[in-house]
Amino acid sequence: MQLIDELSGRRATRWREYAFLLLCVAVAIAYGIVNDQITSRISWEYFYYGKELAPILGPQTPPDAGALHWQAVRIGAEATWAAGLIAGVAMLLANNPHPGRTQLRFFALLARLPLFILIVAATAVLLGIAGRFFLLNWISQDFRDLARYNLWRPRRFMTVYGIHLGGYVGGLLGIVYGVWSIRRRRRRDATVS
Repeated sequence: MQLIDELSGRRATRWREYAFLLLCVAVAIAYGIVNDQITSRISWEYFYYGKELAPILGPQTPPDAGALHWQAVRIGAEATWAAGLIAGVAMLLANNPHPGRTQLRFFALLARLPLFILIVAATAVLLGIAGRFFLLNWISQDFRDLARYNLWRPRRFMTVYGIHLGGYVGGLLGIVYGVWSIRRRRRRDATVS
């Protein structure tokens, strides 16, 4: 009887939590790969010099497009899988059991992922625009020097820098949104019950 209770209790839902985490990681990796495929076409210099791919891609500039895009896939996946895991864990923690509050169902958690990605993408676009107009140059003297000496097609370089920075800022905002929306929905559901 105890085994049946365990299988129908907490352990019965654990697979959904693992599936949610895997899905968050997969979505983040997909976003990172697509993002880096787009941005590597905007500024090969950002990857070649900024991500220090010169030793891997060789001395030819611009580098071989196929090799650059393959490295962009690798970098995109490596840079985003942990962010997806952190986002998933944060949302699952916000959905942890609490007396008087029902947990959101699996599909209610999944429903937050599209808006999460939209927040990340919108922030990336906004900061990409800021980078294009050199509004992020205050971050580093190196960025100011790029613009001053017209190195590495600076508008393109800074656009890509802004897009990447926006992805991280957007990820943080997306996590805040996800946690807030889950907690808000659970409070609302508790008062309706």
